[in-house]
Parts: sequence; C-alpha cells; structure tokens
Amino acid sequence: MDTADEITEWLARSGRKALNLEAAKQLAAESPQLWYVASYSAKGFLVGKMTLKKFSQRHILVDETGQVVLFPTVEGAKAFLRTELKVSNPHVFNY
Repeated sequence: MDTADEITEWLARSGRKALNLEAAKQLAAESPQLWYVASYSAKGFLVGKMTLKKFSQRHILVDETGQVVLFPTVEGAKAFLRTELKVSNPHVFNY
C-alpha cells in the first residue's frame, strides 16, 4: 500500500526533503490551490499546503535550517503568499 502523499512525492521528484522558500515557489507555480495559513500556538502563523492523503511536516514552509517559518499576523502570512508564492486566496484556519 502506498502511503506517500502528493506533496512528499513532488518533493522527492524534485530532489528536495523540505518545503523551503525555493521549493514552495516552484510548487505554488505548479499548483496554486490548497495553500493555507494556520495558527502555530502563541508563536505566530505558519504557511502550508494541504494534501488529500495525510498531514506531514513536509507540507509546512521551513527556512534553510528546517525551522518553521512564522509570521506575526494572519495578514502577514497572506501577504507573503500573495507576493512570494503568487497564491491569491489561501484558506485561513481559525481554531
């Protein structure tokens, strides 16, 4: 049974292990749907890409050291998605 999801498979085909800025830009250009903003405890808001199979840390934007990229506000995360990844209408999860 294949347990890999489409984002993990895309990362592997692209020779990547994580969704860093460069990979996120490429993935967003190929697949601009299903990007989201979500709260990351009290630390801020993260950006990720949904998949239909499962949730994985590989679906969350990370920096060069592998740490989650956080934004202080939802609007900041949405602005990043609009300007950097050209994703115009991300879903915002409000917990």
